[in-house]
Amino acid sequence: MEYPDLNFLYVVEALMAERSVSRAAQRLGLTQPAVSHALSRLRTRFGDDLFVRAGAVMAPTPTGERVADGVARALALIRQDVLDARAFDPADTRRTFSVCLSDMGMIVLLPRLLAALAEHAPMATLRPIQVPAAELGAALQDGELDLAIGYLDRMGEHLHQQRLFTRSLVGIRRASASKRGKGGGAARMDAERFMNTRHVVAATLAMTNELLAKELRKRGTRLNVGVEVPYLLAVPSLVANSDFIAVIPNELADLFGKMAHVDAFDLPIALPDLTVRQFWHPRFHNDAAHRWFRKLVAEALR
Repeated sequence: MEYPDLNFLYVVEALMAERSVSRAAQRLGLTQPAVSHALSRLRTRFGDDLFVRAGAVMAPTPTGERVADGVARALALIRQDVLDARAFDPADTRRTFSVCLSDMGMIVLLPRLLAALAEHAPMATLRPIQVPAAELGAALQDGELDLAIGYLDRMGEHLHQQRLFTRSLVGIRRASASKRGKGGGAARMDAERFMNTRHVVAATLAMTNELLAKELRKRGTRLNVGVEVPYLLAVPSLVANSDFIAVIPNELADLFGKMAHVDAFDLPIALPDLTVRQFWHPRFHNDAAHRWFRKLVAEALR
């Protein structure tokens, strides 16, 4: 299949506007013979003169007018959708931004993101989804996801990333009877009791669980798992109604304290802070809408 040289679009546009081969050549920055040669090729292709001498100007034939109308529409689309693709106005966009968030992200971060989007891009849509860690890179590359946000590790060197904030880890346990309904408070726990007490472990807090298990291995012991649950919101109720404890990022402690009768306590063993980052694929690094959205996320979550 032979593909046409699409430069002919600009030649037809210039001839229609200038009605002169020489002036069309000046408009295009070409020589007059070059435009004459292009017009000759177009006449052969369409089987029509397209533009003919009419006094001092070149007037379009009926076929020339139809071709020029099509050219005008095509170039308008090219200029709007291709050449001006970098232009982006958040106030007018109806774009849907897809973000991978964990359960904790849905609970803690999503309300802040929705509020920021409503303020700055009221007609845009935020689509929070969850993608298995092993599939995140492909989803970001394919555009299924715009961003992945969370305590993520080993995402691959080819992805861009930006640090958003850090969170320390704390423990929670059942509130004492005297504190129930009063918001609880900080409570101390020694390392031996901490390691011997059974833990509620949430699968969605994989990074927290990994850091805890690693530190306990250094101390010659293992994480004493009482129950592992798939849902983060199951943790506070289980802790409040048992002798189990749990380790969670501190941003969840206040929330869980409102949901169930639990006390927060400082961990008796040292664990590193968790760093929340946003990740994206190089394909979209310079996309104007994507750049704007990344900036919005950074400002909303810092």
